[in-house]
Amino acid sequence: MDYRSLGNMPGLEWKLLRVKCRELRLEGPYHRYRHLVAVAIVTQVFIVIEVLMLIHVILLFSVVKNFDLITVLPNFFVILLTPVILMGCRDSNVEHYDFIATLCSWLMAFLLAASDLIMPLCYFTSFSLMPNYDHVVIVLIYLMFPIVFLENGREYLLGLAISLVYFCYMVWMQMGSKDNKVWELTVYATYLFFLNMTCLFFTGFREYYMRNGLLSRYQLLYQDMLFQMTMKKEKALLDSIMPFSLARTLQDAITSHIEENPSNLVPFPKTRHLFVEPHPEVSILEADIVNFTRLTTTMEVPELVAILHELFVSFDLAANRNRATRIKFQGDSYTCVTGIPSYFPTHANACVDQALDMIKVSREVSQRRNRTIQLRVGVHSGEILAGIIGHTKWQFDIWSKHVNIANRLEGSGLPGMVHISSRTLGLLDNHYVYEEGTEMAKSDPLIQRANLRTYLIHSRLPDYVEPEDLEMDRFSLNEYRPSFSNDYEDIQVKAQREMILEVEHMPVNRIQTCKFRRTAKDPRQDMNEEYLFNLQSYFLFTTFRSWRTEWSFSQRPDLLIKYSLVLVVFAGVTILSMNLFEQIDAVYYNILFWLLFILVSVLLVATYKKVWLRGRRLTPLSQPSFFLSRWLVKVSDLIEQSIFVRVPLVLVVLSILYVMSSQAVFCCEISKLEVEIIDSELHNFQPAMICFLPWAVTYAVVIVLSLLLVLIGVPLVIKLAVGFAILGCHVVTVHAYYGFAFERSETTNVGVESSLAHTWYVATFFILVVVREGYLNFVVKATYFMRISFEKRLQQTKVKTRTISTIMANILPAHVVEVFKDRRRSDQLFYENFTQVAVMFATIENYEADRSGLRVLHEIICYFDDLLVNYQLRYKIEKIKVMGWTYMVACGLDVDHYTDISTNLIWNVTQKSSSIRFAPMDDDEIVNPGISRRPSLPTLNNLDDTVLTMTEFALNLLQIMREIRSNGILLQYDSTLTGSLKVGIAHGPVMAGVVGLSKPHYDIWGHTVNMASRMSSTGVLNAIHVTQDTSKILQSFNIRCNYRGQTQVKGVGEVPTYLVDLDQNLEFKPHFQNDNSPHESLISVELVDEK
Repeated sequence: MDYRSLGNMPGLEWKLLRVKCRELRLEGPYHRYRHLVAVAIVTQVFIVIEVLMLIHVILLFSVVKNFDLITVLPNFFVILLTPVILMGCRDSNVEHYDFIATLCSWLMAFLLAASDLIMPLCYFTSFSLMPNYDHVVIVLIYLMFPIVFLENGREYLLGLAISLVYFCYMVWMQMGSKDNKVWELTVYATYLFFLNMTCLFFTGFREYYMRNGLLSRYQLLYQDMLFQMTMKKEKALLDSIMPFSLARTLQDAITSHIEENPSNLVPFPKTRHLFVEPHPEVSILEADIVNFTRLTTTMEVPELVAILHELFVSFDLAANRNRATRIKFQGDSYTCVTGIPSYFPTHANACVDQALDMIKVSREVSQRRNRTIQLRVGVHSGEILAGIIGHTKWQFDIWSKHVNIANRLEGSGLPGMVHISSRTLGLLDNHYVYEEGTEMAKSDPLIQRANLRTYLIHSRLPDYVEPEDLEMDRFSLNEYRPSFSNDYEDIQVKAQREMILEVEHMPVNRIQTCKFRRTAKDPRQDMNEEYLFNLQSYFLFTTFRSWRTEWSFSQRPDLLIKYSLVLVVFAGVTILSMNLFEQIDAVYYNILFWLLFILVSVLLVATYKKVWLRGRRLTPLSQPSFFLSRWLVKVSDLIEQSIFVRVPLVLVVLSILYVMSSQAVFCCEISKLEVEIIDSELHNFQPAMICFLPWAVTYAVVIVLSLLLVLIGVPLVIKLAVGFAILGCHVVTVHAYYGFAFERSETTNVGVESSLAHTWYVATFFILVVVREGYLNFVVKATYFMRISFEKRLQQTKVKTRTISTIMANILPAHVVEVFKDRRRSDQLFYENFTQVAVMFATIENYEADRSGLRVLHEIICYFDDLLVNYQLRYKIEKIKVMGWTYMVACGLDVDHYTDISTNLIWNVTQKSSSIRFAPMDDDEIVNPGISRRPSLPTLNNLDDTVLTMTEFALNLLQIMREIRSNGILLQYDSTLTGSLKVGIAHGPVMAGVVGLSKPHYDIWGHTVNMASRMSSTGVLNAIHVTQDTSKILQSFNIRCNYRGQTQVKGVGEVPTYLVDLDQNLEFKPHFQNDNSPHESLISVELVDEK
């Protein structure tokens, strides 16, 4: 449930939140929160009562002549007994707390009523004294006594009992009077009824804000746990793919970019940063399955992939035991390194042990599968560069001449033996059986240039004891990589349990000493929350020190304003009824009715949306059809949402109510009233108030002030200003213009002037309103502050999660990441079958890594990756991997069911840097070989389009390489190293998935992949080499393909192959000279020139 949309749902808002709390099993924390608030507010009740009693005593001492000490004894009794009674409510953890809180509330209520009425009863024979604190006691019962925070407190019974006590006193007092004043009793009863109903209605408001605060806390806690879980899962997956140090470097770079450019308008990175780390002393293992090509032609792809997965899972387990780091696998080859990410001196032993374990595993799998599976393994020790290259679909890899030597050792080795170099042998101990290397290795130019001898290791010595056998016994797949099952259900349960502790730290009062809690998990957490809020806000009015935060808080919607306006109309009806009961002719009832009509009209407009929503929910599609109804719904919603509408509206209705409360006074003819009072003084009789009843006017003003308690959506400063204005106007009315009338009404204390009694009566209520509103304002603002603080922490977590997601999106397809995190066991094979996929291998030739450097390869791969941004339509091109200087992609993988963010999350190709120089160059401008792609008018509507899309992508790559050569990037090297591409394309069914236990990498397998690889390896420089079936599809799109001849393909034999015919501008030549074919190019290629 979105709590901000409660106003668009049928039903009372606090009841909707009640249902939601029950659904989330938060009733227990909610009741605990109520108890904590009850405990915190006890001290506030104590302070309010003590202060009022002290002011009352001081006031009597100041204004009463011939002061009698006995008149203040009830007040002193209240001062002394209040802390004793409330002491029992200070600890909510005691047994039978509900009973104790109920008893204390009843005792306090009757103590206050007794102290208020005891003196009038004693002086009844001489004076008619009005109650002084009836309104205060009723408000305390419903708003501040502990009984209101209990589940079954039934505070309305206590309110009714106190009201009956006061009403009975008034009846008894009127019975002793000579005049029949039944209408005055009716006015008083109406006044008490309004106070009870208003305060009782406020319990719904209190429930709304308490439940809303609790649910907001739960929602933030749940979101935080969810993000933490997501970050933990993605971090675990990321840490299994690349070393910790490199992962942190990437995270820091991407986090910095996201924080600086949250809208991603600036490309990342601004320069092509190369994320690599040097490792000066490691051992490299290269392994390959013998006759794998023959296996691909004799076995079904699913069986082949299952065997690879079984092998690689076992290899990964052995790597974990031998402290080896798996780098990658390419088809049937497996690469790992020992000595990274942390160096250890026995890395050579660990690497050879890993090789022997892998050979042992392959034999076991061969016997179990009844297949001939043999490994050739090469191991060499030296230095490497480890990291990632390119912009998208990163794969952790290693580079150096020593890596190439390890490859040569593997290729020249023998099945079932470990082929090592003399450098590795020098690092080994004497626990291995070895012999001279192969003759092929002796003739290998790379090995000979390195001046290395080679050796073949058969096995370990019989007495060799593996030092980590004991660790293997304790190892399990679940320990290797965390398993995340039923995460969301677990998080929900955990969040519900955590709320039991969180509720202990929710804000309840500004004064820390008001909290008597002993179960806090960490005492500093309360300090971190409430004291942090106190530091960020001013004590007076609880305003935020930051005006932006204060303004943001003030702009919150008030979904309860319509119910507040219901009470406003109720107040208007009550005031009108009181005037009718007075039966005074001087009152202009037509004015009162018109003012009430205005209030009712405002109420109808404000509640129209809620009334219209009965049985339905407001959505963009469920708007009223009648224009007037739509307009009323919008206005009603505007009253709730906009402070610029809500505040003026509240000021208007309160002004109207004050006018209604004092209209009888303002319309009174002073001359007639003065004559009546003078005549009564001369003839010694009680004057007839022909215009108004003073106490009825005071009661009406109290009714207006009581509405400040329910108009919660108005800022506290504005409410206090309005309250002071109303109080000031009434004081001026009582003491200045109509003092002669108020002075002759009943008083509340012996010796106190009646006008002062009226003023104190209203002032005490306003003091109570200020205290209550200040407390509610603190709780609401503290909850809001905790929410925005929590949201800031969530935002930081989101940035971290987004950073890891960015990295993961550039390693695996998004749908694979989700499957791998949530549903895949550590040893479970994940795969997908696709019927029509175009596969391309593009090998960069005439480059030498030792001479050109890794930076050149990185720059070229980045340009290739930038081009992928333009191929994200229905038949998108998916980067599979980079193998040395070979770039592999596929088109036709059915990925419409997920959104790939790897190419558009933070990169913006049209704004990328053109700084690709590697040595001082002339001042000539360099043309950036970026390529933009525009989709053509025809829609991709068949699987053959994947071939066309891939071929045009290959053409773009050739154009990029031509631009690189034409701009002289390679002038610093040998002019014969021109940097050319050999491109091979094939199409057909493939199997895609993730194999192995660690470092998941999305790969594809099948005959189609092998054919595309052979098309590249046997291809022609700066040409596109395709199979016969692929050429037929291209010819159907009016692209000429020239027959090359029979090409020898390993494992298949001779097959007819074709070269795509290109002109001098690297554009396709048409297959039909007079082309009227409806087929058009899917891609329009442009060269984008950038400085």
